Amino acid sequence: MTNPITDRIARILKDDTRTANARIGDLLTLRADARALQRAASESPMGTEDASDTGLRQIDRALEKLGYRDHAKADEESAATL
Repeated sequence: MTNPITDRIARILKDDTRTANARIGDLLTLRADARALQRAASESPMGTEDASDTGLRQIDRALEKLGYRDHAKADEESAATL
């Protein structure tokens, strides 16, 4: 069984009908959603999600494949840090 995040990342990466910048935008949106889920899980007393569950590492690797490397800087400057 595959992870829904992994499937979604694969679909974005394989979509050659869209520019790299458009695919990066999709991945950045997916990354923001994953970070929000991770933050919510860490704030919940019953939270069990960790970074591997949200797919952050996989999303970061996909962004790097498309040539985007500014995600770490964006995390550092974000008001919602973990």
